[in-house]
Amino acid sequence: MTEKTSLARAPLVAVEISSAWGEDSAAAEALPNWLPDPAFCENCLSSGIRLLRLQGLQSASRQDDATQPLNAEHPPSSLRTYSVSLRFAEGVESKLLNTTYRGRSNPTNVLSFPIAEESEQWPTPLDMSDSGGAEDANCEVEPLGDLVLCPSIIESEASAQHKNLEDHWAHLLLHGLFHLLGFDHIEEDEAEEMESLEIETLRSLGIPNPYLLD
Repeated sequence: MTEKTSLARAPLVAVEISSAWGEDSAAAEALPNWLPDPAFCENCLSSGIRLLRLQGLQSASRQDDATQPLNAEHPPSSLRTYSVSLRFAEGVESKLLNTTYRGRSNPTNVLSFPIAEESEQWPTPLDMSDSGGAEDANCEVEPLGDLVLCPSIIESEASAQHKNLEDHWAHLLLHGLFHLLGFDHIEEDEAEEMESLEIETLRSLGIPNPYLLD
């Protein structure tokens, strides 16, 4: 994998990965050409969290009251950390989930299942942790939810759009993360905000604007 520059240093997001192609799996689909490892996923997701903190952004759909942006006196290690569960699913599983939860009878690249409901308080990446950094055994790690990614769809899209496969994975991991944090792209202004976050985070990872390559 080509080494790329990231604004993420210490991971702010821990991931737990399950895969249809695990050791005890009887997956019907062929093994994907490439699957990201935990370090790749944590780096991508942590970069998204850190960008939100640096820019002082928050989604109006998550929180109405203002929070304080990152203070230079507080290093990244003093910030709240998060966890995300990742599932690498076959097309059949992705289709079933997409049909069940979105009413769309086809597999899709990424599905986001946030823990917070719209009626609840959305977690904000701008919150400072009172209990210390990730290296502190007593530091609370806040779960954000689950992402289900379908490698066969991701590989097909990367090929059709002439994109680097790893870059496309990074984009979809970030796309799913921002959905977990309450961002959306239904309305035009919401879509512009979300795409801007994705583009800027990918740029920090050395990845070109994916929307110019479609």
